[in-house]
Amino acid sequence: MGFYEKCSIMDEMPLAYCVIELVFDEDGHGVDFIFRYCNKEMAVVEGVPVEEMLNRSFYEVFRNGDRKWLVSYADVALNGTKHTLKDFSPEIGKDLTIYCYQPEPSFCACVLLPE
Repeated sequence: MGFYEKCSIMDEMPLAYCVIELVFDEDGHGVDFIFRYCNKEMAVVEGVPVEEMLNRSFYEVFRNGDRKWLVSYADVALNGTKHTLKDFSPEIGKDLTIYCYQPEPSFCACVLLPE
């Protein structure tokens, strides 16, 4: 069973959950991320249908996307660290708490809790 098939157990979870793949520049800095998995609750929290997020760049989906999240997401994807982020998300106009961990190298999984 592949990685994304394993994620399907999160489809109906009542918390927003996604797995993102980080995109790095030639200097190794995180410059973007791509939604590789989103459960149904992600569409509720983000206000965007899952089909419009999957396999698309965050900054393509959210043109007004804030780059403040990139440093933490890149740290998780590269180093396997865990982060808890609490901040206002201008993309969706909500305060969020985001719990991040590395499900496999170069990826960051996130549970999003709107305040």
